[in-house]
Amino acid sequence: MAKTSLSLVLPDYAVLFGNELNRAMLPQLMKTVIAKAAFTHDSAGAYQQLLQLFSPDAPHNADLPMAALRQGSVNSLCADPCYLHPDRDKLLLFYRDLDLGVEEANAFAHYLQPLFDEFGGSLQVQTADQWLLQLAEPVLTQFSAKEGLHGQTVTDFLPTGDNTENWIRLWNEIQMLLFECPLNQAREAAGKVPINSLWFWGNGVLPQSWQSWSLVSGHHDTLQTLVSLSHSTYQPVMEHFDKANDKQLHIEPLVVDKEWQTQLDGLSANWLIPAIKALKKWQLKELNLIVPEWGCYRLTPLSAWRCWL
Repeated sequence: MAKTSLSLVLPDYAVLFGNELNRAMLPQLMKTVIAKAAFTHDSAGAYQQLLQLFSPDAPHNADLPMAALRQGSVNSLCADPCYLHPDRDKLLLFYRDLDLGVEEANAFAHYLQPLFDEFGGSLQVQTADQWLLQLAEPVLTQFSAKEGLHGQTVTDFLPTGDNTENWIRLWNEIQMLLFECPLNQAREAAGKVPINSLWFWGNGVLPQSWQSWSLVSGHHDTLQTLVSLSHSTYQPVMEHFDKANDKQLHIEPLVVDKEWQTQLDGLSANWLIPAIKALKKWQLKELNLIVPEWGCYRLTPLSAWRCWL
């Protein structure tokens, strides 16, 4: 049997696979695949899943080494903008779809910078929703990864360990400063949610061992860094599956604000159909359909033949 494999990682597709009504949108071939494939539930998000794919021995900690994967130094920490929504006696964290532009993000960072002077910190905007806090010394406090907390209560995910009180105090001061921020007044007047806090995270430790892939394609925030650390071969643009190169990995995110059906049909035509044909010809050992925050569907040549019964 051929020793080749194809792993398709589908960030943000959990909204389709994990919802019974949305699953009705799946192309018939995809419905057949998920019905016949071996399924393993896994609620880990895309960052954790990708880290495990490139380093299977990476620990499942509360936090991830995201600051390092964003090209930060050992003294860096992610400090991403977010919206905290009060719900009775709880605060709910929201960080997706903030409708925040880069210019506006830089204005917020400049507004908040004086609060970080005490820590010897410099707040840097990498993208509109990804900020990096560069500090003078390593951070010994333990934080919780942002991924998977969207819409969740923050109480159980606050900092722990050394210097916790100072970080909680800083977190509260950020919220107080942003409460009357003119930038937020303008956002709310425009019907947008305010940026009323930052979420500190990402100071997990990078793994020591890495797994190389013969070919990696697609786009994701941390992909190029993971490719470099694992000495994998990277081809950013690959529109369809041709033939497997030993161990092949492709990332195909769902663009949530674009037409879902078109993306599903493209995924089926460009990747699933040719991959299943390769399985039936025993040119692939396995096809893994990895849906972050949902699970993994594993298809083999035998199960591929069963799909057509």
